[in-house]
Amino acid sequence: MDLNILEVKELKVGIQQNKKDIAIVNGISFRLEKGETLGIVGESGCGKSMTSLSLMGLLPNGVDWQSGEIYIDHKQINKRSKKEWRKIRGKKISMIFQEPMSSLNPVYKVGSQIVEMILSHENISKKEAHERAVDMLRLVGIPRPDKVVNEYPHQLSGGMRQRVMIAMALACGPEILIADEPTTALDVTIQAQILDLMKDIQEKLDMSIILITHDLGVVAEICERVIVMYAGEIVEEANVLDLFDHPLHPYTKGLLNSLPDIESEQEYLPSIVGVVPSPSDMPSGCRFFDRCEFATEKCKKKPGLFTTSIGSTVRCWLYEKDEVEGGNVNEQPAIRS
Repeated sequence: MDLNILEVKELKVGIQQNKKDIAIVNGISFRLEKGETLGIVGESGCGKSMTSLSLMGLLPNGVDWQSGEIYIDHKQINKRSKKEWRKIRGKKISMIFQEPMSSLNPVYKVGSQIVEMILSHENISKKEAHERAVDMLRLVGIPRPDKVVNEYPHQLSGGMRQRVMIAMALACGPEILIADEPTTALDVTIQAQILDLMKDIQEKLDMSIILITHDLGVVAEICERVIVMYAGEIVEEANVLDLFDHPLHPYTKGLLNSLPDIESEQEYLPSIVGVVPSPSDMPSGCRFFDRCEFATEKCKKKPGLFTTSIGSTVRCWLYEKDEVEGGNVNEQPAIRS
């Protein structure tokens, strides 16, 4: 039985420079199952947010759809008109944006903004929409929802504004929720509350979540499967436990090595040398080539995605043998932890 609620095939979006197409997201493919939480991780500039905006049909000015297909419930959506996209957004697929203060309109009451979203999708009265807005604020754990519904964004704390964003995203019962850095700029206690809230609502509504973040601690807390992106490409995809126990790609290793360890006696945290390359100046082979301590001449040729014996996929020549011979991941060339 096919449980996939979302399928992305060879997604490619980018810009035009000197009449040449330059990919920001370069031919990525992945799936999302019903009720699953999928994490997408990577440094800033790796294409995570651009991927999420592509799924919402909200590419910024100057960024074009170059190729690829997106399917929700096995129906292709990327060729729909703007009018059809508006029917899909909020109803089938919805999104929590990074910064609630800039995402909420400061001159409208939070309740009015939720009501407007509901009325754009549901054939109900304004009174019924207002009542649903109050119910949604109650669902996301906001105290005094009947009062908060009439307040402005600046009157609420950061955590409360983020809860309002979640309420708005869930108001029409979407099947897929994209959460783009939902805990950025929140203190640790509020972060934990927001993550617990998302997990609780997911169970109640049987919803699928795509969590976009650079915080691997958040991924470990909430995700079942993880995609690691680098320079617009998927470099590794794995079950969350396999990713943390058996990271494969040198980039994934670098991300995990840079996490603080309370038991470590190291004075400084390890870091990945260099920066993510510009889309207009990508290496011709492996995009991590210039930053990888294991790079060889072969890495000047672009690697494909190799599947390992534990079911993970990795874009690295170190694992070519595992794909061909079906070897064990632990037999691969050593990568320093």
